Amino acid sequence: MFKKITKKISHAFDGLKHAVLFDIGFRTQVYLVIVLTFFVLLFLLPLTQTEFLFITLGYALVFITELQNSALEAALDKVHPEIHDNIKISKDMASAAVLGAVAFLFIVLIVIGLDRISIWT
Repeated sequence: MFKKITKKISHAFDGLKHAVLFDIGFRTQVYLVIVLTFFVLLFLLPLTQTEFLFITLGYALVFITELQNSALEAALDKVHPEIHDNIKISKDMASAAVLGAVAFLFIVLIVIGLDRISIWT
């Protein structure tokens, strides 16, 4: 059983490695996080535990939805390589999920930032 679990974890890391090395969408999200983290560190520190939790949740949502989007796109491209309206809709909806996660992260950062400059309170 332990061997089965470690194999599954190994597959997960293989997928993450592939995303980092070969998926432009995922790498773009990583760069976005690096830039946003720089601004968070520059302007918003110190963070409360709740603020840290919401920012971390936002970053996690962006990464998770981007991985799911990339996996769906790769599978659909393999199964149905030619252009098809239903495939496009599926890909667009997965991309919309990523956009929603990014919007959530931006809203969290804006709310925390406004609180820092005392506009929100």
